[in-house]
Amino acid sequence: MISYALAACAFGTVVTESVASAVRKSKFRNFEPYFGACITDDEQTRLSCKLTKQLMQEGVFRPASVHLPFQGGGLCWDPSALDEAVRKEVSARFIKLIRDHADLMGPMVTIHASNEPPLEEHPQRIGQVCKTIEELLPTARELGFIINVEFLPRTCVGNCAEELEQIVSRFDSDQVGICMDVNHVMTRYRELPAMIDRLAPRIRSFHISDYDGIDETHWLPGQGVIDWPEVMRHIRAIGHDLLLILETGWQVKHKVRQDPLFSFRQNEKACWYLENCERIQPEMDSFLLPGN
Repeated sequence: MISYALAACAFGTVVTESVASAVRKSKFRNFEPYFGACITDDEQTRLSCKLTKQLMQEGVFRPASVHLPFQGGGLCWDPSALDEAVRKEVSARFIKLIRDHADLMGPMVTIHASNEPPLEEHPQRIGQVCKTIEELLPTARELGFIINVEFLPRTCVGNCAEELEQIVSRFDSDQVGICMDVNHVMTRYRELPAMIDRLAPRIRSFHISDYDGIDETHWLPGQGVIDWPEVMRHIRAIGHDLLLILETGWQVKHKVRQDPLFSFRQNEKACWYLENCERIQPEMDSFLLPGN
């Protein structure tokens, strides 16, 4: 079964009073909070956590997945750090953050395997990130979540199917999976169906957004160059439950400051488009502009 969720970037990462109001009016109940918003202990962070817990108690906000930090607070969050002491600090920091906010945890956690190191460092860094995942697993088992390694762009570790397979193959499939970010495939977007088929056994979630053909843009589906009818056919062919997380903050970010509900409504429509794109996209493509 396919379920949809909304990433925190779609409403500005932290939960404010206006975001909480928009959540209550939204059709979304599944979310992917970003734990990078929990790094600092300030008034904004405390209010965000308080409001999130309140929304959870109201039954209108479910953390279906949680995204671990990859930057922020002036700290290193790279789980592939070559310096073993630094890597261990990152691992311990992840575990503390998760345990400190265990009441906000979901059944899945998304992790970036690295920042953007030189490609020649990848073989060694794959070993390092696997050490970090191994250290996270006892906490994952205790709190009941699966770790999903995200498909990343450019020179990040995990920027191709081969590297993701190298990482996840070292762990049981019920403990470590893949978050397939379709935007991060970037110039290889035409290869998306084949990549999805190849990684399907380990894919547990998707980050869904569209791409402009140049750089990662996180547009709403249907606004870029991705062939959504074809991509959705291959997603539907996967034989287990999947979480499709709309990660579309950039296109609507300026509107979020005015009224977060705008972003929620745009993403609700994007879900309708994805559910129906195989039927309506051909009609859209063949549409002739009146008077033209």
